[in-house]
Amino acid sequence: MRTWRLVSIFAVLALVLVACGQQAPADSPDAPDPAETDGGVSTPVGSPDETDDDATGGEPQQGGTLVFAGAALAASLDPSQTSDGESFRILQQVYEPLVDLAPGTVDELEGVLATEWTDDPEATEYVFTLKEGVTFHDGTDFNAEAVVRNFERWDNFAEEFQANAYYYGAVMNGFGEGNLIESVEATGEHEVTITLSEASPTFLYGIALTPFSIVSPAVLDATNADDPTASTLGTELVQGGTGPFILEEYIPDDSAVLVRNEDYHGEHTAYLDRLIIRPIADPAARLQALQGGSIQGFDLIAPGDRGAVEDADGLQLVNRESFNTLYLGVNPTATENGPLADQAVRQAVAMAIDRAALIDPFYGGGGSVADCFLPPSSGWFDGVCGAVTPVEFDADGARQMLEDAGFTEDDPATVNFWYPTEVTRPYMPDPRGLHEAVTTMLEDAGFVVDPGSAVWGTEYIPAAQNGEYDLHFLGWTGDYDDPSNWYGVHFGYQDGEPAAQFNCDPDGLEEAIDTAEGTLDEADRASAWGEVAALVHDNVCFVTMVHGDTAIALTDDVQGYVANPTGSESFVDVWLADGQ
Repeated sequence: MRTWRLVSIFAVLALVLVACGQQAPADSPDAPDPAETDGGVSTPVGSPDETDDDATGGEPQQGGTLVFAGAALAASLDPSQTSDGESFRILQQVYEPLVDLAPGTVDELEGVLATEWTDDPEATEYVFTLKEGVTFHDGTDFNAEAVVRNFERWDNFAEEFQANAYYYGAVMNGFGEGNLIESVEATGEHEVTITLSEASPTFLYGIALTPFSIVSPAVLDATNADDPTASTLGTELVQGGTGPFILEEYIPDDSAVLVRNEDYHGEHTAYLDRLIIRPIADPAARLQALQGGSIQGFDLIAPGDRGAVEDADGLQLVNRESFNTLYLGVNPTATENGPLADQAVRQAVAMAIDRAALIDPFYGGGGSVADCFLPPSSGWFDGVCGAVTPVEFDADGARQMLEDAGFTEDDPATVNFWYPTEVTRPYMPDPRGLHEAVTTMLEDAGFVVDPGSAVWGTEYIPAAQNGEYDLHFLGWTGDYDDPSNWYGVHFGYQDGEPAAQFNCDPDGLEEAIDTAEGTLDEADRASAWGEVAALVHDNVCFVTMVHGDTAIALTDDVQGYVANPTGSESFVDVWLADGQ
């Protein structure tokens, strides 16, 4: 069982040393197993304790340009309007929240723009002492009024903004009056007091997310950020952050160019002169770019390509502990009077899928079957997932359930089934291939499948979240280690209505979620979320599929990269051994 842990200033300093390379590399024979390390701290590459100076370049040095590839660029340049890892990769280099997860952890917090804060999970009042001497990239001062201005903006979002402010709505239980926020006040020039309407043990973890980053009030005003019809914050190049990098150039679908913030307030300025992030949707193309020298690193390596990096001279892998789950979303109301309205049909869907058969061809043997939404790396896994009854693969049983439900060859159960294009995710390395494999399994059990695909960010995500698909692939990489960030985020109710993506509304689910959210004792909280999980899985609101292993591929010159299970990673400590 996890504990409510916050890092003392001494622990933060220790983590800074870790981030600078003072520990054995993760693939070292002497490195501890991730399961045995405190908080799942990932190990940075390039430890001088295990390799010579020729291999690591010695101590961190400043200079050079790193070109890094992800699967996409940011969906928006307004951090509050983003909810995906590709957006976070760019924006968290530029913008910062009050607190953040310590490098490599999923349940330890450290101060960023706040130096001290109250940390009682049963509290309803949080007092933050803010860091002094911090300036935004536009030269204006960071202070308590800036924090208040941002919170007031988020809480009073117009409906047009609320649609994309996914995390604010999820963490604060909606917007405006009646949500979790009772007040946000500047109680000193560098002190902010946030009062909640009720205790929330995950509040601090929620505001550590990139969408809760503080933006310069001057920039908010200049970009009409409060007006959904006139705001340019999501598209305009602005200098509104406090982070270690400044966004110098942004060309959609081409590149994001970031330069070192010479006035950064942290322990040190970024080592890199420049960081260029390029979107390369195809994982094979990302590998080719690395091998060809046009990039020096990329995320989301295809499982089958691991050997090509591990066996190559001059390349390295940084493994990221699995903290994700692929799921098959199931919506009983997406098609009017559709077959999925029958729970037996939904159960047949779950039974028809041989999840273990997906591991080798699509995850290189490195993933694991997901019987529960929470991954085994979660400290809550045993306490919550013990309440979930695993679904066994049984194609004959699925076929019989369809027959018992009244479906025949002449009148089959017909469902539409969608997958995203122009993307790979840690949990979904080959969307099309996975879709084809699962489609075959469903058809073998007697379903008729009407396939569909849509572009990830602009088409697929909005349609999935609006409940337009019978079946669809999506997944989740946890933001922090609490079951509310998994089951609560996906199946929570707003104004008495279930999440449109699943329209999952079995008797007792809303009450069970409310009870679990408000339960503070850890053992009782695990049990309460176990009841939620059992309701969700028993009613086949979705089918959890696979926990995927992920890794970052880098050239040997890239040092100091600390992988986080959440995928949320800063480049402030990354440096180039050749300094170029």
